[in-house]
Amino acid sequence: MPITKWILPEGIEDILPEQAYWLEMKRREVIDIFISSGYGLVIPPLLEYTDSLEKNASEDLNLQTFKLVDQDTGKQLGIRADITSQISRIYSTYNDTNINRYCYFDHVVRAKTISSKKSRIPIQAGAELIGSKEVESDAELAILMLNVLKKFTNKKIFLDLGHVGVFKKLMKYANLEKNQEKLIKNLIRSKSSSEIKNYLKDLDIKDSLKECFKSFPKMHGSVKEIEKYLDQLKSFDNNIENDIKYMKKFSDVIAQSHADVEIKYDFCELKGFDYESDIIFSAYIESDSEEVAIGGRYDIDSSTISGIGFSIDIRYLLKNQFLSKPLKKLVNKSGKWLVEDYNEQ
Repeated sequence: MPITKWILPEGIEDILPEQAYWLEMKRREVIDIFISSGYGLVIPPLLEYTDSLEKNASEDLNLQTFKLVDQDTGKQLGIRADITSQISRIYSTYNDTNINRYCYFDHVVRAKTISSKKSRIPIQAGAELIGSKEVESDAELAILMLNVLKKFTNKKIFLDLGHVGVFKKLMKYANLEKNQEKLIKNLIRSKSSSEIKNYLKDLDIKDSLKECFKSFPKMHGSVKEIEKYLDQLKSFDNNIENDIKYMKKFSDVIAQSHADVEIKYDFCELKGFDYESDIIFSAYIESDSEEVAIGGRYDIDSSTISGIGFSIDIRYLLKNQFLSKPLKKLVNKSGKWLVEDYNEQ
């Protein structure tokens, strides 16, 4: 009797028993790390009203949110594309202390395919620390992210640091229209020197700002490699100089904890520009150009309360075989799934 071949949508995949077993073992291990570090596990609903999902979210995330109508109320619902906004809602609704820590390990759903290497149903492992603006809090989250990431892979990890606040301060000096600001932001993210130069040519802004924006694609590397460009940024504003000093202190704390992680600055990293407020960071695996984890500081309810968080794309690690070898494996023998040591035949 022929078996029907079912086709899944592009970017949607099954996780079969061998990988599902490994993933569940790691999930338990990661949640234990979170809890032992003082983070409380939360399991937000997969869907809720779009008003709360899209509050403080970036334009990119809003476009990635599946939307549907609640058959009971007629209101618009959204299937979450990220969990950070849900953590913000939980903090605002239930929190009874100024500072709180939350963690999660769950699915999100994306309306569109980002890349052939990325799933539209990522599994995110992440944590959020809300209510503290200290550099130690930012470093705590980045160190926790690296600790968890190393539980999944033994490959070399690279960490890129950026600061959305630096670009936003320069935008205030430029005093551009929203559409002009958005275009420059996208050009800088693409690191296209020629396109940036051509676009700036006709803009009515100071030459010093034009030269600074032209330099952005070169602002990627170690502190020593981009030192002259950092001096260029500092010349505009004492607050920008303070931002750069903050980044240096942040990176020094991380380097003390994870000396094997190569840390670089990248001022073209402007993901989450619409809702991130200060320092941002992305983790990469050697020989791969896609980030496996992202994090950063964001504001809740204007700027009175802020949080710092990260999420690791576990499914990306699984899909692209960046995983460390498990101690145990699941093997199908005559229709039964059995747990064996990895080296057993």
